[in-house]
Amino acid sequence: MQDKSYVQAIQDLQDRLSHQFLETLGHMLARRTTVDKATLHIEDEKVRAVVKNTLITGQIIALLALMKEMGLLDETQYDEFTAYLKHALTYRPRDN
Repeated sequence: MQDKSYVQAIQDLQDRLSHQFLETLGHMLARRTTVDKATLHIEDEKVRAVVKNTLITGQIIALLALMKEMGLLDETQYDEFTAYLKHALTYRPRDN
């Protein structure tokens, strides 16, 4: 068994998490599960808000990928939309 570097181990973990996240999104979309239902039992409002935003953004990106595969969007349009959504997901204005 080969030892992994720290960077390789982190990358493997990120890949696994990304794969599981994509599976979750596909499951939600296929079963028409709403984000409200999926986050119903998260008690902390701030955590629930972050999870909701992440799930909704992920679902929209998955739907955009389907639209690209169907020829409704080209690569440039897809890239613009996904970049915007990813930026909107990570941008948090400071509370004054």
